[in-house]
Amino acid sequence: MQQPIKRLGELLVESGLITPAQLQSAITHQKIARGRLGSNLVALGYISEEVLMDFLSQQAGVPQMDVRNLAVPPEVLKLVPHRLADQFTVLPVATREPKSLVLAMSDPSDLNAMDSARFASGLHIQPVVASHSALRKAIGELYRNLEATAPGAPVTVDVVGSHDEDEALPVTFSLNPLPVPAPGPAAEHAFPRDPFFDATGAPSYDTTDLDPFRFFEKADPPPEAPPDLIPGRTLRESVPTLESYGTRAIVLGMVRLFQRRGILGEDELQRLLANLVESGEIKNSKAD
Repeated sequence: MQQPIKRLGELLVESGLITPAQLQSAITHQKIARGRLGSNLVALGYISEEVLMDFLSQQAGVPQMDVRNLAVPPEVLKLVPHRLADQFTVLPVATREPKSLVLAMSDPSDLNAMDSARFASGLHIQPVVASHSALRKAIGELYRNLEATAPGAPVTVDVVGSHDEDEALPVTFSLNPLPVPAPGPAAEHAFPRDPFFDATGAPSYDTTDLDPFRFFEKADPPPEAPPDLIPGRTLRESVPTLESYGTRAIVLGMVRLFQRRGILGEDELQRLLANLVESGEIKNSKAD
């Protein structure tokens, strides 16, 4: 039966490098600060980086490497993207035949980091152990220099020199405003000219008598028409009395008057008379 693989913390406790209480404290700190267990043990001061590197090198059977002041060719750095190197704290160091990449790691047991570097570079990974703090510093410096020298990268020019003012080239300039060019002939418009403006662009109507406040003046009310005037008549003409008209004329006149005043509809009285005649309430008689 295959024995279960022991974790780094258990191996360190069995080796007597840390105590079980320190391991539990580092695990609790790891949940808050994230990162690898080894870096949390070093941050808490339970173990030094040198002791941890020696232990990892012996357990994984890989050599150690000092990455401080390390020069890595740009073509090797490009095999592993900066984002991946920063995420897993790994640094491509060199290439070896046949198709291998030497990868400096703070934890050579991190299979996820090795698989990601293998997929990105397309090469077999040969891990080496390096200090976590030294790796973080080397990754930042090396990739920063690589991105600064990449084609299309922004160039920073230092304009502060050590020359005296007498050695500087004279610069001639003027504070006078630049001349304004004269406007050219107006171009023909594609739209017809407004009919309210003449050819010169001025209004074609007289504007001398326009007063914007005259609209707010109180106008005189219009004269009221005499009430109940019959078309075709004037007040000076004599009007016949009602006795001079027959009953039929008086009734028809009153009906027309009620219709003009809106009291009766146009054929409302006709419908009422027809209903009364049909019901027998009144008799139809045209005699006056």
